[in-house]
Amino acid sequence: MQPDQLKEMMRHVGIEHRMSRCVSLSGGSIHDVRRIDFDDHHSLVVKIAAGRQGACQLKSEMSGLQALSSKVTESLTVPEVIGFHESDEMSLLFMEHLDSGQHDEDGWKAFGKSLAGFHESIDADRYGFDHDNFIGSTPQKNDWNDDWVDFNRVCRLGPQVELASSAGHLSATHRSLFERLIRRLGDWLPKSPKPSLLHGDLWSGNVLMLEGNRTAIIDPACSIGDAWADIAMMQLFGGIPNCCMEAYATARTDDSSFPSDRVAIYQLYHVLNHVNLFGRSYLAQAVAIAESVLSR
Repeated sequence: MQPDQLKEMMRHVGIEHRMSRCVSLSGGSIHDVRRIDFDDHHSLVVKIAAGRQGACQLKSEMSGLQALSSKVTESLTVPEVIGFHESDEMSLLFMEHLDSGQHDEDGWKAFGKSLAGFHESIDADRYGFDHDNFIGSTPQKNDWNDDWVDFNRVCRLGPQVELASSAGHLSATHRSLFERLIRRLGDWLPKSPKPSLLHGDLWSGNVLMLEGNRTAIIDPACSIGDAWADIAMMQLFGGIPNCCMEAYATARTDDSSFPSDRVAIYQLYHVLNHVNLFGRSYLAQAVAIAESVLSR
């Protein structure tokens, strides 16, 4: 996108500041992500997506950020949504730019404690969300359900297995293994855990440490569900230290003991999604998780 085009898009959302430069940011594997600097020394982040699918993805991210923003605290925040513009060719999501700070132990402990409070901050009695969204670029169903076990069958593991099978990633044996686990989900998942507002894709790359032991979480895939689902993703690919997890468990007031079976099942969802996003290189990990859970 040329600077004049970007300036025109900014005017559509009421941004009249004079742009001094625009630089690409890392982490934009799905969309074009840029930081816009202005002459008055403040900055914004813009995500640029092409096509109808891209527009739907940015709208879902915007809705997720707005949902999370209703529960932010002094120590845990999200980027403020500045504006959204959609044209026939592309869509743009403008957000607050946050300067990252140091990832030290005190900061991670503060994040764990804040996240525990965040997870206990809503009063809900069912699972899902008010719209479907995306986990990465994969569509994520969020149909409301009173039963957490059934929600995970219908909206989480079931669609991932079906998508992977349709894409030719699963043998008949693999599909049978995952379907056997799905049929038995009630052996490991509670029917009615305390509902929490979930970030939904809380790996280390979506956690920004700010100054003053403050934390921001970005790129959400929100839903209402079991809080341990966020912890499962935090643990899956590393990068978040044990002190954060320990602070989280200590600060929880509800079922603070680590539910290993539940966490493994929630991790399986994300690993299957990686099979669908990146191919069979993640299949062995998904099979190992399923076999381990089924053996317990």
